[in-house]
Formats: sequence, structure tokens, C-alpha cells
Amino acid sequence: MDYDPLTEVSASAVWTDGALAEAYMYRIYFTFQDAGFAEETLASATDECFFTHGRNYRITNAGAVTMTNLGYLGQTQSGHQWARMYEQIRSCNDFIENIDGAEFDNRDKNQLKGEAYFLRAYFYHRLSRAFGGVPLVLHLTQLTDDPESFQVPRSTYTQVIDQVLSDLDQAETSLTGRTFANTQKGRATQAAVKALRTRVLIDAASDLRDEPTISSKVSIFSSYANKDLWCYSKGSRADRWNAVKTAAKNLIDNPLGHAIPNFAGDGSLTAEEIGDNYWAHFNVENEGTKDHIFSRYFLFTKGESGTNQRFNGPCGYRAWGGNTPVQDLVDAYWMADGTPFDWTNPAHAAAPYKDREPRFYGSILFDGAPWFLRPAEYRTTDPNNKIQTGWYELESGKDLWPGLDTRYNSATETWNGSFTGYYLKKFMNPRDGEHRNNQSTVFPFIRMTEVYFNYIEACIELNEIAEALTYLNEYRANVGLPPVTTTDQAEVREIFRNDSRLEFMFEEHRYWDVRRWLIGTTAPGFNSVYGINITGKLKPGVPKQDFFEHDETRWTLTYERNDLRGEEAREFPEKLYFLPLHRDWMNSNTALIQNPGY
Repeated sequence: MDYDPLTEVSASAVWTDGALAEAYMYRIYFTFQDAGFAEETLASATDECFFTHGRNYRITNAGAVTMTNLGYLGQTQSGHQWARMYEQIRSCNDFIENIDGAEFDNRDKNQLKGEAYFLRAYFYHRLSRAFGGVPLVLHLTQLTDDPESFQVPRSTYTQVIDQVLSDLDQAETSLTGRTFANTQKGRATQAAVKALRTRVLIDAASDLRDEPTISSKVSIFSSYANKDLWCYSKGSRADRWNAVKTAAKNLIDNPLGHAIPNFAGDGSLTAEEIGDNYWAHFNVENEGTKDHIFSRYFLFTKGESGTNQRFNGPCGYRAWGGNTPVQDLVDAYWMADGTPFDWTNPAHAAAPYKDREPRFYGSILFDGAPWFLRPAEYRTTDPNNKIQTGWYELESGKDLWPGLDTRYNSATETWNGSFTGYYLKKFMNPRDGEHRNNQSTVFPFIRMTEVYFNYIEACIELNEIAEALTYLNEYRANVGLPPVTTTDQAEVREIFRNDSRLEFMFEEHRYWDVRRWLIGTTAPGFNSVYGINITGKLKPGVPKQDFFEHDETRWTLTYERNDLRGEEAREFPEKLYFLPLHRDWMNSNTALIQNPGY
């Protein structure tokens, strides 16, 4: 009767069979689940997007987060789940303690050991970003059946970062020689370790982690008694920024097969053509590019929800229009000549989608933007396959008719219509043009472009402006933007931050950047939310039309910003620089100390 159960694997068996150990590791990787492609995304908790269906974003974005209700940020798909992170940290500890004695090939053991250290570093860094210093649990025996063993105090932020950097050093030793070319897609490589190191260091160097800076800028923090739970204590600010610069340059100079993309080619392409290249870059299905360093690869054949193109597609394509770009984001895109868009400029206000920079055309679906073939039942209304988020006359002086992609065209699923007047284009590539068909996708957690941006930011903060501009202008040339010519540090910083906002849109950067730059209380899109109202009236002499489209030769178009605070109040109180530790966690571990503001 002494048989092993067929539905379970014993802990000891894992370390005798490389395939079982690898399956165990895949289970840890599944922590990333839908990555950034869940139905509800971090982008809608920022000034990038508005979640059409409300839900817990209304709590989060109104600044109503408490220690008993984190709103969207308390949900599993938000990536902030305390218990979920510690469960996987425990699995990483299991690997680290047992892999050396495993009874299979050393090459496999080195890969798995490196991955365990990398993932533990990743999870602890994710916790530290959200909560500051957290309990460091580094051994399987650290927590036992004794309730007293769960009373683990928070380590300081510096101690957590030191542990993360130590884990990354260990990971690199084991993953040396593991590259994008010779490693299964989605698994950690030597470049992933180096790139994550730059991200960890830039967080530690930021305003959010510098005690004098955050104390002077955030009033509730100045009186907080446990500043070491949030602030980094090692070295001067120059030392910290030099550490970022050195780590980033190390990978830039030896990119291990990675590279930043050039969308503009030889400079002869139009903004729309460069935009097409930019859009295609984020729709490479399951292959990835040299820009991808650490990503989650989804296959539509497996039915993974991260492949679901309905979540964010236009309602006039029978999709759900979930996370839709807000006006503040749209306004942030430069004009084609590199100058800011400005509603007080009559030419800009009269044609806000003309002469914009290439990334705009590769990232945003706006009224009149070309898209895929409409579903059969909508093709008579829209034979031109262009996004319709405006209201148009079909006969001069008569009623205005709502477009297929508004919330008001009764032919479509109005409840899935965008409030903002925009839809997401970046990462959207419905298979066979049908938004109900899942598509193989890649969500990039870390790209080579981020490493370049980290290097540029470090140079700016060190006031090494000439060096910063060398790399910033290389990037801008690749996306079809003119070079930055100012050498004023503050001006270069603002241009860089805007480029960063646009480059990493929908990639889960903005939430953290706003916090580490301490700009949340003043960033407009965190304290208000706008969309666009578009009306088109037939020009004099134009006869009755059978259907409408965005055509300025036949219609006079008017654009008006639409205040959406009646749908979702937005406010960024100072406490949102920190996430609260949930009351349940604190009840089970009374050694924990709460963050400021809660």
C-alpha cells in the first residue's frame, strides 16, 4: 500500500529529477500570471488611462485607500499582494537551500539557482517599491508552527535593498553566459540580472528614498518616526546616482545580445510610418526582440487571459474598451517638431491629431485613426474602418449621430464605450482583425530601452548634461523626434521625464516614477481626469452623407475637453506616496509598523 499519490509530488522527489525541479520553477514564474495584460491594469491607477467599468479604481484614484481597503491595489492582479509575494519568496528560499544537493545536471542546477536568486530579488524589490522596508524571510526554517516565529519586524529599506543587490550578485554568478539567444524565452538571463540591478539602484537614488528631500517635500513624512523604513542611508546622493550610471553603462557597453530599436530608419519616413514601426514593435507575438530583456510570453493556443484582445479594444469592434487613454496623456505627446502640444494654440486646438510625434500614432486610437476591418454588421456604417469617437451630422442642420465607438451608438455595446474618446493602440493587434480572437502577446517587464533611460536619468541628476543628451538624442532620433538642444538641467529633466512617460506607457512604469519623483500631488492627471468631446458639422454646400468619417474636407470639427470627474474623482493626497500595510497583516504580525498617513 506504500504508493506515491498520483496527483502530488513529494518535496524530496523534486531534487532528484531535473524536470520536476523545472516545473517547480515554472510555478514560481506563474506569479507573473497575466503580467500587464490583466483586464484591470496599473495604467488606470495613473494618469495614463481611465477604467471604463469603475470598480475599485474609484477608491484608489480618489485617494480613499485605507489599511482595510487598498482598492484596486489590494487585488491579486495588481501585483501588490503581500501574501502572494511571500509565498513565492518561500519557494525561492526552498530552491536556494536545496538546489546544490540536487541529483541532476549541474548546468540545470546553475540555471535554476540563478533564477531563484533573481526572482527572490525581484519579489523583494516589488514589495519594497510598494511598502518600503519589509520583513526579510530568507530561510525555510525561519517561520515554523510556533506563532511567535511569525512576529518578524520590518527590516529597514536599506537592509532590503542590500539583500536584493546581494541576491542579484548571486544570480549573476549562476547565470553568467545565459543570454536571450540560448535561454528559453521568459526566463531570467544574465542581462535580466544586470537590468534589474539598474532599476533597484535608481529607486534607491530617487527623491522618495532620500530623507532630507522627502522630509522637505512631504509634510506627513517629516514627522514620521521610522524614516529608515523608507529611506536609503548608504552614500551621498552623488554616490547613489553614480552607482546607477555605472550599472547601466555596464550593460550598455556589453549588451549581451540586446539593443534599443530604431523605428525611424534613415530619417526619410513620415511620422505615421514611424508610428507603424513603433506599434509593430510591441506586437511581435511570441518571439520578442533585442529590446526585450525580461518578458512574459503568452500563447493564444493556451487560452491565457493575457492574450485577450477584447479587454481594451473599441466597443465598435465588439470589444470591452476597458483601459482607455486620458486626455492628459494624449496632450503629453509632442508635436512633430518637438514642441509641446498646447490647447491655447489655435492651430493645435483646431486639429489636435495633426502633426503629432510618431509615438502618438503608434500608441493611441483617436477619432479617425485607421484600424482593422469592422465586424460584418458594422461595415455599412463604417466602410472605411476608422475609429469613430465623435458625433457627426449626416445632413446639414439636422441631428448629430454618435460614432460606432462612442457610448451612445445603440448598434454597438455602449456599456463598453470609452468615456475618454480614445482607445489603446499599443499592444493591441487582434488576430485576424477580430477582437474576440485571442492573440499571442509579449509583455515586457524590462527592456533595454529602460536601461538607456536609467543611464540618462543618472547623468541628468549628476548634472552631466552633455553625456545625458548624447544618449537622449540617440533615442529621440530613433523615434523620429528632433534633438534636445537646451543644456539647462531642469529643462532637460522635464523633457526626459515626459519622454519616459510616453515611451513606457502601459508598461507599469508611470505609477512608480510619479512616486519616486515626488510629483503625484501636482501631476494634473492624478488630480483630475479629462477626455474629449468631438463634433462634426457639415461644411456649407456639402450634400447629405450616407455615413460619416473623420474628414476635414466635408466636416468642420470641434474639439472640447470633457471633465470626467463626475465619473471618477481623482485626488493624490500625500499618503499615496506610500501604500498601507493591511490591518490583517498587522494583526497576524504585531511586530509590523504602519506607513505614514494610515
